[in-house]
Amino acid sequence: MTTRTRVFLYAGLMLLLLAGLVMVPQTGAGPERALKPVHAVHALNAVECATCHAAAATSTTGHDVLLPQKATCAACHDVNDTAQCGLCHTQAATPAGYTPRAAVTLNFPHATHVNQGMDCAVCHGASVSAEPVLPDKASCRDCHVTASQQSDCRTCHAAEENLVPASHGPQFLQLHALQASWDQGRCALCHTQTDCQECHNGDNVRPRSHPLNYFFDHALDARSKEISCSSCHRPEYCSDCHAAQRVLPSNHSQSTWLLPDGGRHAEEGRFDLESCAACHTSGSSAPTCARCHGR
Repeated sequence: MTTRTRVFLYAGLMLLLLAGLVMVPQTGAGPERALKPVHAVHALNAVECATCHAAAATSTTGHDVLLPQKATCAACHDVNDTAQCGLCHTQAATPAGYTPRAAVTLNFPHATHVNQGMDCAVCHGASVSAEPVLPDKASCRDCHVTASQQSDCRTCHAAEENLVPASHGPQFLQLHALQASWDQGRCALCHTQTDCQECHNGDNVRPRSHPLNYFFDHALDARSKEISCSSCHRPEYCSDCHAAQRVLPSNHSQSTWLLPDGGRHAEEGRFDLESCAACHTSGSSAPTCARCHGR
């Protein structure tokens, strides 16, 4: 396969991935309606959300019907005046209500959020000029911390609900690295670094930047690409591995590193103590410095 062919193949796979991400079905603001958008009008007239959606205060499942019924509208509107039907109904001659739809999350507890004093606009949009929207996962993550294996998702999603996004198609396992390379924040909505480590741990799956001899020359990258390294490796990863392999920094082997009057290590400690702390931590025993200097 020529280099040019590889480039075209790679570009084609990239386009397929992007197309899959773009064509993911988006969740709308509500069911298909036989009613006109009316939230902006109510908001401009200072009508509180609870006036029409009072049932939210006691709702504990996604099956609950929280949309206002005709009796609720009758508290403010003359629902018997047929001349006024067109104010809300798209088909005034044959007015109809909301079209039922399946629950988005079976266990979602509106009552919990309402009782904690959360404003509806936090999840459903703050603009009075637009219809409310269903919160996306990013909005949920403002309050709910990502947990490995998505265990916290089951707070709202029932066990029988499929949590795999539509973007994760048949080829996603082969192509997900492309998305992860340019939008890790999107991956983090569901996955932690632990999830990545569990799959990429070992020699069977490694980044292209890690050739077979990377163990011996990775220090060059570590000095210039510290942020890139931290995308997969925890800060303590380096010190743990170096301690296990008994690998010391090159300056530690200098004859002047440790002398009765201090030596080179004392100078490094004065000017770059943070570098020392990267490997020498207190742990459960006395700090490294105190072991000698505390005598």
